[in-house]
Amino acid sequence: MEQKKAEPKTMEQREKDWINIAFLSLTPVIGVVGTAAYALRFGVRWWEPVLFFLLYALVGLSVTAGYHRLYAHKGYEAHPLVHAFFLFFGAMALQNSVLKWASDHRTHHKYVDRDWDPYSIKRGPLWAHILWLFYKRPPHETFDNAPDLKKNRLVMLQFRWSNGIGLVAGLGLPTLIGWAFGRPLGGLLWGGFLRIAIIHHTTFFVNSISHIYGSRPYTDENSARDNWLLAFVTNGEGYHNFHHRFPSDFRNGIRWYHWDPTKWLIRSLAAVGLARTLRRTPSATVERARLETAIRHVEGPLAHLTSEVREHVRLRLEEALHFLERAAIHRERARARLSGSVRAWKRSLRLERAYLFRARKYRRGALRLLAGAIEGA
Repeated sequence: MEQKKAEPKTMEQREKDWINIAFLSLTPVIGVVGTAAYALRFGVRWWEPVLFFLLYALVGLSVTAGYHRLYAHKGYEAHPLVHAFFLFFGAMALQNSVLKWASDHRTHHKYVDRDWDPYSIKRGPLWAHILWLFYKRPPHETFDNAPDLKKNRLVMLQFRWSNGIGLVAGLGLPTLIGWAFGRPLGGLLWGGFLRIAIIHHTTFFVNSISHIYGSRPYTDENSARDNWLLAFVTNGEGYHNFHHRFPSDFRNGIRWYHWDPTKWLIRSLAAVGLARTLRRTPSATVERARLETAIRHVEGPLAHLTSEVREHVRLRLEEALHFLERAAIHRERARARLSGSVRAWKRSLRLERAYLFRARKYRRGALRLLAGAIEGA
């Protein structure tokens, strides 16, 4: 019989982490105000914003492609060189070791919007954004939800040295680059403090903004939302509703036009043999999630419309479900034919795409009919 967990401590019961409070309060002031004051006083050299954006990309993608999609969700497998790269530059984000980060994130997914969610939006936007970090972690953590990471020697090495790497490399490296250009303070401010502050809060936005603003096309069972605008500043992490519905998918933005540099990086690594076993949710499964969510959303509005409109909407949704089932059948046939005739395999894939197209057409048609009926009512 599973042992019942103790209730999580309230904010009043937990001890404040004054080091975190000071660090997270001062870095934005030094990074934003300090960099602005330095630029006004001494001007801006071309290499300073270049240094900021270069380190922002290297460190930010190490968090999204490494900490998040590789370690927290095992969305793909990577070469040891990729692990070493992500662990080094990820430490420079100063967001804890990957073991702690991934363990917290797995807990968030398991208990999303409930008491055991470490950054639950139900405790308020500020709590989800940053306040949860103002309190000390439970003593003697065992990280039982991350046994795979505890077996990884590189992960455990980073666990012991992540703060040292983050401070020495995260602040020392940009200072040395600045010194090479004759402006060490400029390097420290642009590549160090400003970059740290921006990466901190763009990461934190995923925990706060993407649980408040946006759409929920794939599931309405939790607060996670797709926010395309947020995706632009989070390397694609803004498609959060999809991510919570299909957390092991190496993608967050599934359309070709979705801004998801993390997805593109992982694909590039796979293309050169540095990543493999990319986990991708079948299109029919994604479309079924959209259809099921759409059906739940129309139940309320349909009750207030005429029987004729209800019947037309119902028929379209039934047709969408029928074509979706046919698409799933042909996908399974394509899998079965991988080792057989190439022509038969391609035919099954074409039929799957055709049925998916029809399923989407009928789902969208039902929603357009419903919207038109509501507007004309």
